[in-house]
Amino acid sequence: MDDNPGLVEPFMKEHKLTFPVLPAYSYVQDTLHIYGIPQNWIVNSKGVVRLKGIGYDSSEKFEEGMTEAVEKYKPEGGAVAAQSSSQ
Repeated sequence: MDDNPGLVEPFMKEHKLTFPVLPAYSYVQDTLHIYGIPQNWIVNSKGVVRLKGIGYDSSEKFEEGMTEAVEKYKPEGGAVAAQSSSQ
């Protein structure tokens, strides 16, 4: 997709995705010297990479691990908001 960023917006609309997307394969490869995709990164609100991994696994174990990682690095305010919305 980095070769044709015009594909991103229609794909996002078609699948009703609303999160920010940075087509950054070249940036990652040139700057961070990482050559595998897909990449999984958790970045905090200050832009600090808290977790990065390469690859994907369709098993529940992968999903559980990513969910745990997101929860681990979620700001305290996020945890409070999640608790109050479930009450």
